[in-house]
Amino acid sequence: MLNTTPPPQWAEKGVEVEPFKTAITVGFDRSAPFVAYALILLVLGGLYYKFFCRYLCPLGAAMALGGKLRVLDWLPRRSECGQPCQTCRHRCAYDAIEKSGAIRYERCFQCLDCVGIYHDPGRCAPIMLMHKKDKARNAS
Repeated sequence: MLNTTPPPQWAEKGVEVEPFKTAITVGFDRSAPFVAYALILLVLGGLYYKFFCRYLCPLGAAMALGGKLRVLDWLPRRSECGQPCQTCRHRCAYDAIEKSGAIRYERCFQCLDCVGIYHDPGRCAPIMLMHKKDKARNAS
């Protein structure tokens, strides 16, 4: 029987290039290439929200692949999402919601902020508009 498990040395080498070891575990007390790599990722993380998680992390890659291979649109949307409401799109830190209101699942990290907005009568514009119309109708 063939053993396909990678040797432990691979994991040891993988940990060495992982930037959090340099930044957090050893407090940048490493050789210059490791420190430069960690600093570059910190700068990129400041420019692009969760840069490492979105573009370099294996778990992030698996989530993006899962988004591309999905069968169902599992996050709820209203007909008003995107037309005219843009609340979720503007609040999505991952830029995973298009102007049309459609969710790009390959960019979505399942933070569920849009679902929270969708169900919150104080943040969801279509619900707020519906409540405002109901109040106006009841007042007249």
